[in-house]
Amino acid sequence: MTLDNGVIVLTPSEFEKKMQELDDFTIIDVRTELEHNYEGMIENSLLIDFLRPRVFKREIEKLDKNNIYLIYCSVGKLGIDAASYMKSVGFENLYVLEGGLKAWNKYLGDDTKVSKFSREEIIEKRKKLIIRLNRIEGQINGMKKMLIKGKYCGDILNQALAVKAAMASVNQEIMEVFLNTCMISPKEKEDFFRYMKKLIK
Repeated sequence: MTLDNGVIVLTPSEFEKKMQELDDFTIIDVRTELEHNYEGMIENSLLIDFLRPRVFKREIEKLDKNNIYLIYCSVGKLGIDAASYMKSVGFENLYVLEGGLKAWNKYLGDDTKVSKFSREEIIEKRKKLIIRLNRIEGQINGMKKMLIKGKYCGDILNQALAVKAAMASVNQEIMEVFLNTCMISPKEKEDFFRYMKKLIK
């Protein structure tokens, strides 16, 4: 299927055939680093995270616009968006995997959702997250008391930075658990992308 902008969308079988036919091409994975690391990838993929616009723009500027690029994401939509952007800045030979890595794995007979963690490990991770959030809550309450008592602003700011760093670590852990236990359907993938965009902002 060819889109109005010239981007070509291939089914998994067509995608595989294209890889077999071509001698020189680059496969681009436009997912996040977390997805790339925890969900697997197509062999020899170049990771360029489309959800980090500045990074994506910078990295594709290093690529030859006349080369052939095979692009994929998790479920298809992000791959089309990335290819459409590349098309708008002068890339010509762009092919997107329809249905993304999920469809690819299903085509290869490896579409079973397997969690990286056992049920016991998931429960333990959630308990640890609650403990860490309680600790952060204590830090925030401490900041409130410092403000009430009129403490030195620099000390309050240091506490605020500590809270920010702690929350960043918690967010990372939650996303890891989410990637490995909660994402099965395309709807859940879309939810993840929405959360990622909010965190990046």
